[in-house]
Amino acid sequence: MKNYEAFKNHYKLNLNEQQAKAVVRTTGQTLLLAVPGSGKTTVIICRIAYLLLVEKVNPSAILTLTFSRMGARDLKLRYQSLFGEVQAEALHFSTIHSFSLSVIRYYERSYHRRAYEVLGNVTPVIRDLYRKLFDGFPGEIELGEIIQQIGYCKNMLLTNKEIEKLPVMEIDFLKIYEAYEAYKLEQHLMDFDDILKYAWGLLKKYPGILGYFREKHPYIHLDEAQDTSKIQFKLLELLSGENGNLFMVGDEDQSIYGFRGAFPQSLLSFRSTWPQGEVLLMETNYRSTRHIVDKANAFIKLNSERYAKEMTTPNGDGLPIAREWVKSNEAQYQLIIEAIKREGKEIAVLYRNNESAIPLVDLLERENIPYLIKEHSPLFFTHFTIKDIQCFHQFACDPSNFEVFSQICFKMDAAISRETVNQLGKHLTLNQNIFDALIKTSRERPWQIKRFRELKEAFHRLKNASPKNGIQMILDDLGYTSYLNFRISSGQSEENIEQKLAVLKTLGGRVESFQEFFDNLNALEQRLRETQIHGGKKPRVTLSTLHSSKGLEFEKVFMIDAIEGQLPSVVSMSPGNEKLYAEEVRLFYVGATRARKELIFICPQISAKTGKPSQFISYLIDGLPKKKPVTIEGSKPTKNHQAQSFGNPKTAWQDFTGANTEDLGVDLSGYENGGSVNHQRFGQGKILALEGAIATIQFEKAGVKKMNLAVCIGNGVIK
Repeated sequence: MKNYEAFKNHYKLNLNEQQAKAVVRTTGQTLLLAVPGSGKTTVIICRIAYLLLVEKVNPSAILTLTFSRMGARDLKLRYQSLFGEVQAEALHFSTIHSFSLSVIRYYERSYHRRAYEVLGNVTPVIRDLYRKLFDGFPGEIELGEIIQQIGYCKNMLLTNKEIEKLPVMEIDFLKIYEAYEAYKLEQHLMDFDDILKYAWGLLKKYPGILGYFREKHPYIHLDEAQDTSKIQFKLLELLSGENGNLFMVGDEDQSIYGFRGAFPQSLLSFRSTWPQGEVLLMETNYRSTRHIVDKANAFIKLNSERYAKEMTTPNGDGLPIAREWVKSNEAQYQLIIEAIKREGKEIAVLYRNNESAIPLVDLLERENIPYLIKEHSPLFFTHFTIKDIQCFHQFACDPSNFEVFSQICFKMDAAISRETVNQLGKHLTLNQNIFDALIKTSRERPWQIKRFRELKEAFHRLKNASPKNGIQMILDDLGYTSYLNFRISSGQSEENIEQKLAVLKTLGGRVESFQEFFDNLNALEQRLRETQIHGGKKPRVTLSTLHSSKGLEFEKVFMIDAIEGQLPSVVSMSPGNEKLYAEEVRLFYVGATRARKELIFICPQISAKTGKPSQFISYLIDGLPKKKPVTIEGSKPTKNHQAQSFGNPKTAWQDFTGANTEDLGVDLSGYENGGSVNHQRFGQGKILALEGAIATIQFEKAGVKKMNLAVCIGNGVIK
């Protein structure tokens, strides 16, 4: 420790006992578990400097790996600021992917062989395969979901059988996954995540390559270890071996990227992987007040699969954590705007989903308040619900527009067949109201004539309706809710659809006409595609998803949409999803520990069907329940997120999706309990129960689902 003391004094380092222990343990395998605000980055760079300056290790022998390029750059810059630019330039800070690619390039040079070419842009390939396989055009959101799922499968090293057990999507995911793999093999390509598996395979197959990299980098640092995937851990395990010097820094309590393959179980199994290794702790939070630290420390114990840690702080008590109850979504945004205007503090607004920020961005723009938004995804504006609402209103303005009608006719709960649409297109006269033409061709179906007349009247009213009322009319009077139910039963997330509609209704309530509404959506989309800092000045507020807020800190933090169904999500509260629920706990913990002095949750009472604040808020402020939530204990199933239960129609047509078969005009006499059906998405299924048109069906791969047979048959979904 004499050399350490000289090192510490020379660079005027102020490290506590736990931090110092991590810096000087330079041999063997070490897992350093660092609570939020404990100075993990400082420890990593001090340890690197200690190796160089005290133990005289060659800079090229040290490899420091992190998850992202930004993370690698930040570590290098931080090192420069403390120990000088000359030393930093000699060190190797890299992403795991970049290092893996260097393994592949070394193989090419050493064995004079050509490895696969890297596929830079996956999206066009997936889009083309989708069109060929499913005869359709995927939206940007659906493309993103497919690509993310592919990455997850590769990072988790899933087999085809394991892939079949993943949550159901609207398309056959395994089919497109296998087609994608076949395409790459044929074209001699590998994607971004294939690089990891390729490098791992080379290190296993060629002892000479493994020996070269072990000798080249005998000291390996890994930052953000909790974000590392299964394949990445296998790479590190191979590189380190039994006798290597591996230093991993992370916190299993902050592992929040399970959807892209983060594998915190590798941290939990550290001692079994490296029996001679040591687990160290850094438990002092220098960021937050005692009120926040003590509550967060107790809250994270809701999870049981974790290392025992006791987060403490030398800071004062500070203000108690606050709950704000508001009556509407609009009220929560107005509350934040008022706080920003009133206070000169560094404020952050955190939220679960990207779209939660859009109404707030709209108000910030109107008030000319500078803001910074972290990694916002503009995919909200490409969602099918927005396009559908635009089409509904466009048709209301021109009820003779056959092209627009053909896009929405299957979404208005009127059992209009494709054959009817095809015949209609041949007989329409110029400027004829399409519903007048439909009424003439439906003489044998009195119920349908009645429905067409109601739709004609509803579209007439929609033309001059305000956006706020008009969106609700589209859902209720025009039958769009039934179509959304169908999409949910086919694999769409109910909570995501509800969230998007809530945002549209909030924005719609701020303008008088649909034209203003659509113009404002276009302006917001353009604004959010521009640079991250808006307003031309130092931002007064930062907007961020909970995921993107990791690693950041702010004087005052608002967490909005703090309601049941958002956090925790509906899916995580379903039986069998205990691991997902545990990640939701960690996500909430990460959000809460971003605050230095003030933490405020805003709970809109009518944002969700339940209108209940997040159970996590109560656990954080009031203390944990005596028993874990019923979703963990498994004693009481919650509402299945795949259930066909979206919306709350209020018109005479509210029972249409559950109507008797005679009214629907679809013959269901051939369907009975025990009978077989073939669904275009879910494949073969067996009818377990049939009440009117509502069938409970056991599908071979997708499990049990409820759906309206008449609607599905009428739309050609079930045969």
